[in-house]
Amino acid sequence: MPQQTAETNMKRSSFTDSLKEYSSKIDTLINNSKLPKFLKNKFILGAIVILIVVLIISSLTSSSVDLTNIPTYNVKRGKFLVSITESGELRAKKSITVSAPRIRGNLKIVDMVPEGTIVKPGDVIVKFDPSEALTKLDDAKSQLEIAESDKKKLLANHKSATAQMESQLKSAELSYELSKLNLSQMKFEAEVKQQEAKLQHQKNELSFEQTKQEFESLKIIQQSELDKMEIEIKQKKNELSEAEKELELLTLTAPAEGLVVYAPNWGNQGRKYAIGDQPWRGAGIIELPDLSEMESITYVNEVDVSKVKSGQETIVKLDAFQDSSFSGKVTSVASIGKNKENNVNIKVFEVVINILQKSEVLKPGMTTSNQIVMNEIDDVIFIPQEAVFEIEGRRVAFVKNGNDFEEVEVTLGEKSEDYVVVSAGLKENDVVALQNPEVAEEESTMEEQTVPAS
Repeated sequence: MPQQTAETNMKRSSFTDSLKEYSSKIDTLINNSKLPKFLKNKFILGAIVILIVVLIISSLTSSSVDLTNIPTYNVKRGKFLVSITESGELRAKKSITVSAPRIRGNLKIVDMVPEGTIVKPGDVIVKFDPSEALTKLDDAKSQLEIAESDKKKLLANHKSATAQMESQLKSAELSYELSKLNLSQMKFEAEVKQQEAKLQHQKNELSFEQTKQEFESLKIIQQSELDKMEIEIKQKKNELSEAEKELELLTLTAPAEGLVVYAPNWGNQGRKYAIGDQPWRGAGIIELPDLSEMESITYVNEVDVSKVKSGQETIVKLDAFQDSSFSGKVTSVASIGKNKENNVNIKVFEVVINILQKSEVLKPGMTTSNQIVMNEIDDVIFIPQEAVFEIEGRRVAFVKNGNDFEEVEVTLGEKSEDYVVVSAGLKENDVVALQNPEVAEEESTMEEQTVPAS
């Protein structure tokens, strides 16, 4: 590029000498020519000549590269961070899962509190269709009423049978006492009558004893029937209680304060639960994350994961709020990798980053940019990696010198994603090109050569 500038200056000087040489000839030409009178005016003709000169000089200088269009960077000295940046997603460190009730029958969601709502303990968050449960409840009530009615009927029958048996027992007892009295009066009667009285007394005694045994048996049978009925009523009450409980379970309430986040419905390709869905019993429907402790989950490829350790400082930025930045620390690094987005050729490892600060803007599911700092180097010079060029096996930078750029060989140190440490060759406040000026010049020349002549 300096060589082309010299050639341009030589062209300008040669043109100026030629202009002076032909100046006198122009005067002679003006005087001897048959030009119109107004063109023989030296001032008018001079203006025309100057215009021509300006156009020629402009054409001569248009081939040079405008260096002011080359992007530059001011060399800085300071703390250099050796880091990697990976995208991630926020989640709560602690979270409560609200699940579908484990009840018999089908479940269907009929109402859900809007996602993102802050709820308090006891607030209703999900309702299921109660139709089937209400039918079971009414049936359980009817069955209990029938059982209680049967008990009343049984007690009435017992009362009637008991009264009848008591009457029979009393009659048998009287017959027994009468025969006993009659037997005592027969001791002065004939032997035959005494024998008859004795037999009658024995008969009445047997009848009395038999009636007493029947009465005792009746009591046992009645108690057994009553116990059975009591068991049946208890069972019906339990069924009613269970039906009432199932009806209550169809309304889910928040067990603690938190932010409502719909859980994925794995039975429907992982989309979030919505009204009308029919979840399995025990399926997680809503997550209530504790927003006081948040963490970012990211994945690091197998090339860099060996450099990531627990305790390393991290700078977490929200994609939705680039101006906000949060301090974090790596809390865990997975020891087993998995395929990256179904790509069997790339393995990634889960890294959990604990966010050390609290903020209302931090919400589960937000995407993050996580800069994991693996090393810090104090008081060094560093430049963008695009400011370093490789020419004939040498690493060089182009330092601005006046209106031109000077090629300088540099020695490089640690690298980050975008910057590199320069241990020799540059000093603070140098201005380096972010584009190779020589390449820019060659491209400019090629463009000019390809422009068609007008």
